[in-house]
Amino acid sequence: MLDIVLLTYGLAALSGILIGSISMPMITSRSIMFALTMLHSILGGAILGIYLNIVLGMSIPVPIIATLTAIGLSILAAELIERGFAEDVAIALSVSIATTITIVFSFLAAYLSSTAIAEAWLYITGTSAIATIDDFSRISTASIIVIPLIHIISKELKYIAFDEDGAKALGLSVRFYRYLFYSLIALAASILSSTIGVLVTHVIMAVPGAVALRFSKRGSSSISYLTAIG
Repeated sequence: MLDIVLLTYGLAALSGILIGSISMPMITSRSIMFALTMLHSILGGAILGIYLNIVLGMSIPVPIIATLTAIGLSILAAELIERGFAEDVAIALSVSIATTITIVFSFLAAYLSSTAIAEAWLYITGTSAIATIDDFSRISTASIIVIPLIHIISKELKYIAFDEDGAKALGLSVRFYRYLFYSLIALAASILSSTIGVLVTHVIMAVPGAVALRFSKRGSSSISYLTAIG
């Protein structure tokens, strides 16, 4: 029993650290709306994964399919922005594709399997009350990948957000940084959604960074981490 309690609180703390690491950069780089709407991509990928597993009998983990779908659609949005589309238009197109995937494969999965809807609802609401070693491993892996890279590129992201032309003049590869940042957000959000659910992830992604900016003039990352863990 004690092991389960420790695992649950450990998973909650690690999830908070991961959220805290991406929340502040999302706020300061003006990418919060993209991050929140990207959860449609994660849900669409999860529904697609459920369809492939339950209906077609494939043994591909749903979080992997959800992550790949979210990364693919986030890169699509980044490329559209690079090609001159307004950010809100690029995001809207990405969300439209994700929503189409969700609707089509939800119908097909529900029509062909009696358990598909239950699986999908589990992904929406999460399984944070029943922490497992697999959940902890996924969050740990995502944290090892996301947190160091976010800290390495955070200054460049701020510069690109406030002066993209100046960043290009200095030789920064804006496309590379945007691809990388959006992919890291997609990875973190997808793994979090597989554990605590899409709904909870949607609610808490922006809060730590917003609180940090509100109570610290410099937007301390420490406050973002503490808020997320709390």
